[in-house]
Amino acid sequence: GQNGGTRGGGHLGEDTSFRWQCVEQPIGKLLFQRFLEGAPGLAAAGALWAELEAYERCEEVERGGAAAALRGRFFTPGGAEHCSFLSAAATAPPTGEAPP
Repeated sequence: GQNGGTRGGGHLGEDTSFRWQCVEQPIGKLLFQRFLEGAPGLAAAGALWAELEAYERCEEVERGGAAAALRGRFFTPGGAEHCSFLSAAATAPPTGEAPP
Protein backbone atom coordinates (compact mmCIF):
# COMPACT_ATOMS: atom_id res chain seq x y z
CA GLY A 1 0.00 0.00 0.00
CA GLN A 2 1.04 3.56 -0.61
CA ASN A 3 0.67 5.82 2.41
CA GLY A 4 2.71 8.76 1.18
CA GLY A 5 -0.26 10.88 0.21
CA THR A 6 -0.56 12.60 3.58
CA ARG A 7 3.00 13.93 3.67
CA GLY A 8 3.69 17.51 2.55
CA GLY A 9 0.78 19.83 1.89
CA GLY A 10 -1.37 18.21 4.54
CA HIS A 11 -1.41 21.42 6.61
CA LEU A 12 -3.08 23.69 4.07
CA GLY A 13 -5.77 24.66 6.59
CA GLU A 14 -3.21 26.50 8.71
CA ASP A 15 -2.16 28.65 5.78
CA THR A 16 -5.73 29.84 5.16
CA SER A 17 -6.57 30.65 8.77
CA PHE A 18 -7.61 34.14 9.83
CA ARG A 19 -4.53 34.47 12.06
CA TRP A 20 -2.15 33.61 9.24
CA GLN A 21 -3.85 35.77 6.59
CA CYS A 22 -4.90 38.82 8.63
CA VAL A 23 -2.48 38.95 11.57
CA GLU A 24 0.81 37.32 10.56
CA GLN A 25 0.96 38.48 6.92
CA PRO A 26 1.73 42.24 6.74
CA ILE A 27 -0.22 42.92 3.53
CA GLY A 28 -3.18 40.83 4.65
CA LYS A 29 -3.19 42.60 8.00
CA LEU A 30 -3.09 46.03 6.36
CA LEU A 31 -5.90 45.17 3.95
CA PHE A 32 -8.08 43.71 6.72
CA GLN A 33 -7.52 46.74 8.97
CA ARG A 34 -8.42 49.06 6.07
CA PHE A 35 -11.59 47.00 5.55
CA LEU A 36 -12.52 47.39 9.23
CA GLU A 37 -11.91 51.16 9.08
CA GLY A 38 -14.23 51.56 6.10
CA ALA A 39 -17.03 49.18 7.06
CA PRO A 40 -20.04 50.61 8.92
CA GLY A 41 -20.12 49.25 12.45
CA LEU A 42 -16.61 47.78 12.28
CA ALA A 43 -14.48 50.91 12.61
CA ALA A 44 -14.46 50.58 16.41
CA ALA A 45 -13.09 47.04 16.09
CA GLY A 46 -10.29 48.32 13.86
CA ALA A 47 -9.50 51.13 16.29
CA LEU A 48 -9.50 48.70 19.23
CA TRP A 49 -7.06 46.43 17.38
CA ALA A 50 -4.70 49.35 16.72
CA GLU A 51 -4.90 50.52 20.33
CA LEU A 52 -4.26 47.01 21.69
CA GLU A 53 -1.13 46.77 19.54
CA ALA A 54 0.00 50.17 20.86
CA TYR A 55 -0.68 48.93 24.40
CA GLU A 56 1.55 45.91 23.78
CA ARG A 57 4.41 48.25 22.83
CA CYS A 58 4.07 50.69 25.74
CA GLU A 59 6.32 50.66 28.78
CA GLU A 60 5.24 48.70 31.86
CA VAL A 61 4.77 51.90 33.90
CA GLU A 62 2.32 53.26 31.32
CA ARG A 63 0.16 50.14 31.13
CA GLY A 64 -2.23 50.97 33.98
CA GLY A 65 -3.27 54.28 32.45
CA ALA A 66 -3.37 52.81 28.95
CA ALA A 67 -5.60 49.95 30.12
CA ALA A 68 -7.97 52.39 31.85
CA ALA A 69 -8.16 54.50 28.68
CA LEU A 70 -8.91 51.40 26.60
CA ARG A 71 -11.68 50.32 28.98
CA GLY A 72 -13.24 53.78 28.94
CA ARG A 73 -13.06 54.16 25.17
CA PHE A 74 -14.07 50.71 23.93
CA PHE A 75 -15.65 48.75 26.80
CA THR A 76 -18.03 51.34 28.29
CA PRO A 77 -21.65 51.04 27.08
CA GLY A 78 -22.87 54.21 25.42
CA GLY A 79 -19.40 55.30 24.31
CA ALA A 80 -18.85 56.35 20.71
CA GLU A 81 -16.51 53.42 20.12
CA HIS A 82 -18.13 50.85 22.42
CA CYS A 83 -17.38 47.36 21.09
CA SER A 84 -20.67 45.74 22.10
CA PHE A 85 -19.76 42.50 20.31
CA LEU A 86 -17.19 41.68 23.03
CA SER A 87 -18.23 39.32 25.81
CA ALA A 88 -18.41 40.42 29.44
CA ALA A 89 -15.43 38.15 30.16
CA ALA A 90 -13.37 39.88 27.46
CA THR A 91 -14.09 43.34 28.84
CA ALA A 92 -13.80 42.56 32.55
CA PRO A 93 -10.85 44.12 34.40
CA PRO A 94 -8.13 41.55 35.12
CA THR A 95 -8.31 39.88 38.51
CA GLY A 96 -5.36 39.53 40.81
CA GLU A 97 -3.57 42.64 39.59
CA ALA A 98 -2.67 45.33 42.05
CA PRO A 99 -4.13 48.74 41.11
CA PRO A 100 -1.52 51.30 40.00
